[in-house]
Amino acid sequence: MTSPLTPEDSQPLHQPGGDATQAENTVRKVIAWYNARLADTHRSGAGEPEQVAAWRTARDQAADDLDRLEDADEDETVQIALAYAARLKELTES
Repeated sequence: MTSPLTPEDSQPLHQPGGDATQAENTVRKVIAWYNARLADTHRSGAGEPEQVAAWRTARDQAADDLDRLEDADEDETVQIALAYAARLKELTES
């Protein structure tokens, strides 16, 4: 199992077949994080409306970016992968 790309990685970012899959997996993990928070908030009935709206917006943007990966070139794939690796790291460390 490979770990998500991180901005600190020193290895080449684009490897045929690997970047798109890794980017997709990372974006899906971010979407899952938002979905879990939204589900927890819905179940508990608690939560700030502004925070819930922000999570929904971020989740929807991630879903749009996941769709973009289907047609993304190498550079855009790497950009998406790095952005979501950083976001996943931020979300899981907070």
